[in-house]
Amino acid sequence: MKNIKLKPNIVIISLDAVRAQNLPFYGYHRNTTPFLTSVEQDLFIYENAISSSYWTMPSIASLFTGMYTSGHRLVVDGDKIDSSLCLLPELLQKQGYRSAGFVRNVYVSEYSGLHRGFNNFYSEFLLDKLKASASLFSKNGVSHLQPPGITSLSNQTSNNSAIKKYFSQITARSVDILMDSGSHTFVRNFSSWMDDCKTEPFFAFFHFLETHSPYRAPLKFAFKFLSLRDQLKKFSINHNHLDYLLGRSSMTAEDFQLLQSAYDNAIHYADYLIKKIFRLLQKHGVYDNTLIIILSDHGDNIGDHGLMFHYFCLYDTLIRIPLIIKYPRHIGLTGRKAEVVQNVDIFPTILSLLDVQDKKPWEQIQGNDLLGKAPLKREKNLAISELVKAFGPERDHFKEQLSRYNRRLLSVRTTDRKFIFSSEGDHECFDLASDPAEINNLYPDNARFLDLMEKASMYYDKMNDFYMSNRKRIDGGINPELLDKSVIEQLKSLGYM
Repeated sequence: MKNIKLKPNIVIISLDAVRAQNLPFYGYHRNTTPFLTSVEQDLFIYENAISSSYWTMPSIASLFTGMYTSGHRLVVDGDKIDSSLCLLPELLQKQGYRSAGFVRNVYVSEYSGLHRGFNNFYSEFLLDKLKASASLFSKNGVSHLQPPGITSLSNQTSNNSAIKKYFSQITARSVDILMDSGSHTFVRNFSSWMDDCKTEPFFAFFHFLETHSPYRAPLKFAFKFLSLRDQLKKFSINHNHLDYLLGRSSMTAEDFQLLQSAYDNAIHYADYLIKKIFRLLQKHGVYDNTLIIILSDHGDNIGDHGLMFHYFCLYDTLIRIPLIIKYPRHIGLTGRKAEVVQNVDIFPTILSLLDVQDKKPWEQIQGNDLLGKAPLKREKNLAISELVKAFGPERDHFKEQLSRYNRRLLSVRTTDRKFIFSSEGDHECFDLASDPAEINNLYPDNARFLDLMEKASMYYDKMNDFYMSNRKRIDGGINPELLDKSVIEQLKSLGYM
């Protein structure tokens, strides 16, 4: 434990479903993160950070293991992280850190095994309180508190008139935006928890769910990018991604603009929570010696590519994520970097920062050290993203109707080019310099992508070998009878069931 007090504290803040393109650091026209913008001089901005996956469980597993999905093997509901793998919280605990998780997503919990290594784990789910409050007013209102894809509760209710349905939505949403007790409570918990870390370095992991659909922000932040008129109109538009994809509900460009503005409000609220965390670190006198990592697990589609929610693709709307780091002052690292990096690079960077010599975590790692001290594990300026299974729980029913999405995908990306390998042969090439929105597919008539095609084929073969070896388990889906009822409710609340 020699010099243990000199070890930097580590804080990781994961923003669920936040895509890079909606932050001002990445060229967005709105200042959705005014606090982070105000302290940019302390920050290092990674301009091309790419997630290993398109949804929470495999992405956070990559963050905690330094491995891709086919490496850590968390693919489908019910998967648990292998006990032989070293997780970041466990490693830090062995390094003398006191650790706490502040999480509102069931995929980062005992359900997946990603809670391992935390001394304290705060996992109260705000949705339970919201549903209980909303049910006092309307059963129909309950369904509209939940993310897209949840229709079972509303289907069980009688057919209400349009006026009744409209006001039930307003009632439920009003309860939602008036209650600011979700991640805000976690920030208060963090303040109290830090008081017990006076003699040990600490590791705190936050996963803020407020930016996950349906996009909601407390009343104080709900009108930043939406007028009262637009807020009211938002209640009446479709929030269900399956209804949209299956053609049950049509949506206009204005509808998606309203959803995006609500999304921006939620990001603005997350920025406020980040400000509170920064201020607490400063108040406790540990800011200068704290590594603060702000990133997201994946992005979201808000009408982009004809899609809603985070399913079915590896476009940058889902895999290009913010990565903003406040390094300890003694490192003196600020500025910007255009080179492609990934969430799998966080684990080795922390190992490097702490000068960890233990061979076991280094052997499992597939990511690169952002500080450049350790040997490369992946070709520099190259990012890999995997989509092993397209249809989650209860979406198998729609495989025929949405058959165009029933495929495995692997993306290989550089700063200005991208190739997406598809198991169905509908590959895609994009020149990101001239086509950042990935509209014009240049496959197959562009020799400029031959090197990426070759690399993608190699990485895809490895991913496909993993899939074929585990096909029965992966395609078998989830057995609800094996799950705790509370877990099922949380999965439903997130739009995955």
